Amino acid sequence: MFTKICLLLPVSILAIAVALASDSSSGPPGPPARVNSVGVTLPPDAAPPSMQILRTFELNNRYMDRATSSYQKSFGFALTCEPLTRVDRNFNLVPAAATHWEVTGDGRTWVFHLRKDMVFGDGKPVTAYDYEDTFRRWADPDIGFDFEWYYRPINNWGAVVARKMPLDSLGVEALDPHTIAFTTTRPAPFAPQLLNYSWVTPTNQFEKYGAAWSTKPETHIGYGPYRLKEWTINDRIVLEPNPAYPGPSTPYLERIIARLYNAAAQPPFLASYEAGEVDYVLLNNPAEINRVRSDPVLRSHLNTYTNFTTYYLFMDTRGPPFHDLRVRQAISHAIDQPAIMKSALKDIAVPAVSMMPEGFPAARPTLLADIQRFDPERARSLLAEAGYPDGKGFPVMAMWLRGEAYLRKVAAEAIQAMLKQNLNIEVEVLNVERKVYTEALNAKEIPFSMLAYGWDYLDPSNLLNLWLSRGRHPWRNDRFEELVEQANHLVGDPDRRAQLYHEAEEILVRDVGGVFLWHDLVNEMWRPYVRGEALEPNDSGYRAWRGNQMLNLMTTIYISEDVLRNTTARKPAGL
Repeated sequence: MFTKICLLLPVSILAIAVALASDSSSGPPGPPARVNSVGVTLPPDAAPPSMQILRTFELNNRYMDRATSSYQKSFGFALTCEPLTRVDRNFNLVPAAATHWEVTGDGRTWVFHLRKDMVFGDGKPVTAYDYEDTFRRWADPDIGFDFEWYYRPINNWGAVVARKMPLDSLGVEALDPHTIAFTTTRPAPFAPQLLNYSWVTPTNQFEKYGAAWSTKPETHIGYGPYRLKEWTINDRIVLEPNPAYPGPSTPYLERIIARLYNAAAQPPFLASYEAGEVDYVLLNNPAEINRVRSDPVLRSHLNTYTNFTTYYLFMDTRGPPFHDLRVRQAISHAIDQPAIMKSALKDIAVPAVSMMPEGFPAARPTLLADIQRFDPERARSLLAEAGYPDGKGFPVMAMWLRGEAYLRKVAAEAIQAMLKQNLNIEVEVLNVERKVYTEALNAKEIPFSMLAYGWDYLDPSNLLNLWLSRGRHPWRNDRFEELVEQANHLVGDPDRRAQLYHEAEEILVRDVGGVFLWHDLVNEMWRPYVRGEALEPNDSGYRAWRGNQMLNLMTTIYISEDVLRNTTARKPAGL
């Protein structure tokens, strides 16, 4: 409003008004802005730079790099390198190493334009050729990268991995030092989302040290917002701001200290948090979550949101008994998900009604909620119509699990009991070792199973492609296939594309390709003095710790002045 009014005033009057406004606001000067060690001005409510230290627990993995393994990458790999794109807390694509990008008219080639001021830790410029080298390394069958399947939409990727074509035939090409093109087999509107996973491994370091280049400060030459300061094996990783990083995600924090732990021997997360040893923890123990919820102080530190992981039942629909839709519908109506959430999965899961959880891009689960609702009378009627009145003649089934931990196994046993109680059918729960399970899954040899799937990139294609007949489930619906394939390759019309996915997901739920059970809940705690854009509610209304790994907004996090009033809850940062 002020701008609009000023535009109507004569210049001389405007000048006087501005001068008066300036005079009226004069007074004792405020404290000087705080600036951190790499020249970034901290937010007005930030604590001094000496207190910009964040402490967390992180898994004790092997490499701060993905040159050979995505599943062995350690904390910090996504902070010490820069992908082509990132996403904000609303899952919008934002520039990172690429300043901008465009797609060719045929929708198959995405051209990314890189920043010209990026350098590795040794001063060597980061170029499009470094990205090209990295993608070729991931596709190289001699390397055996364990995440190569993710990039299969890139042209010739599968043929290169299978040794049917040479590396230089890959659909990844550096056009010049600052331009790189990715060509997909078919139009792929989700390609920029895929390329959130595009961290460079410096070729000279990899050739000299192998993947171990990334494990020591003296050889780690990252080019991201942070650099590796210390890595004490089995103890801790310390990151600090990278003074050579040009942006756009310059960090506030002076130091991030990650205390390392092994998955098989998890530390006392909550006890360490209460002792002031860390600023953030993830809680998985329902008893601890309940204790925090009942604590008048700690409950304000707890944040809970729905994770983009879906547990479901799938069935082999190629033959009896699951080829009959009525049987699948009967099972879907016989399971009381809310009852499971109140018992085995209390505080760690919410009922699912479809594959895509609330808050996932293009999801609309509320419109599908009634399709598979708990209705034991209808379940029994459908089973009788299918030729199995009161479960008579229904074969004894084994419900396969993929090496599930205790609570999920208890939930599976609750489903087993519900199927017996409501349909009078016998189900054996079979918790299978992961390798054996995966081999049987890929061969489509599992007749009935409870399984989970979590997102890899933020697009409906990621969760719905799973149900295409070329995927891992023995179910096929031709209309579903048609809709998903059409949406997968529709470039330039996001609204129409979302509608196609909506129609496809409704078919998946109505045809009971899967019985959707629950989505995991994430329970996190962080100190009230930890703030930043990453922690603010997004457009879907939920908050999350978007601090590390894939949705990496750690650079927006800072320590506020409230820490000065909470020193008793914060041990020295060196601990």
